[in-house]
Amino acid sequence: MQPRVLIVCERAADRDTIRVLVGTMGCQWVLASGIDEALALAGRERTSAALLELPETNSDAVRVDQGIRELLVRFPGRVIALTDESPTPRIRELLSRYSIPSVQRGRLAIDLWPRLESMVYPQLGIRRITKVARLVFDTFLQPLPAGIRNFQPDTRQLVYEAPALTADIAFERFPDSARTTVTGQIMRTSSPQIPLNGVPVVLKGQKGALGLMITNEAGEFSFEFQDERTISLEIEVTPNDWVLLMSPLLDWVGSAENHRGNEPGATETQS
Repeated sequence: MQPRVLIVCERAADRDTIRVLVGTMGCQWVLASGIDEALALAGRERTSAALLELPETNSDAVRVDQGIRELLVRFPGRVIALTDESPTPRIRELLSRYSIPSVQRGRLAIDLWPRLESMVYPQLGIRRITKVARLVFDTFLQPLPAGIRNFQPDTRQLVYEAPALTADIAFERFPDSARTTVTGQIMRTSSPQIPLNGVPVVLKGQKGALGLMITNEAGEFSFEFQDERTISLEIEVTPNDWVLLMSPLLDWVGSAENHRGNEPGATETQS
C-alpha cells in the first residue's frame, strides 16, 4: 500500500503544489479542511505524515492547541507546519511550544521534499522504476547538426534519449552571475512526436531536490539554480515510471576538452 500524506491547508494554490509534490514521491494524499476533520480522517485512513496549516488567529485557542497535540501524538515526528515568510506571533508561539518543523509557502518545492523524504521513504519499499536517459548530443563536445540554431558562448545544449521520450535541454549562465537557467522540452518518441504536457519534473542537486515544475502544453519547463557543478532532472512519464537525466559537469570556464567524459547509458533501476 502506498503511504498517504494528510494535508490540512485552506489555500488552493498551496494544496495543488503539495499534491503534485507528494504524488511525485510515490505517495497518495488525503485533504482535510481543518484540524477537526484531519483528526477524523486520521482515525479512518492509514496515513504516514501530516502537513498542517496553523491557524493565524487566537480564536478558540484551547481547542486548537488540543487538536495540535493530538495530531502530534498520532504522527510522532511526522508533522510539518506550513508558514508564511514572516509568521504571526501566534504561529511562532505554536511552533516553539510544540517544536514543529516548518516550511515556508514560497519554498514548498525546495524545502518540503527532503523533509517528507525522511518521514515516508522508509515505508515506500520498491517505490518506482527509473530509466536513465542516454546523452546523445552536447554542443560542448560536438559540432551543431543541421537545423539546430547556434547558441551564445554561455549557452550549452544537450539532447537525451530514453525509451519513452527525447529531451532537449539548454543551460544558460547569466552575465556576471553565479546563477544558471536550465530550460527544456520533452517529447514522446512516438511518431509523430507528441509533447509531454502536465508532467512533473524534479530538479536535484548534490544535496537533494532544488525545485519542482509541471510541463506546459508544449512539454516545456524551466528552472534556475546556482553553485551546482552537476544536476539531475527526474521526469514522471507515467505513474511510477520515471526517466532520469544526469548532466555532465557544468564547468563554464575552459575549453570543450574539460567536458569530455563517459556518457551515461540507458539502464533501469529500482528505487
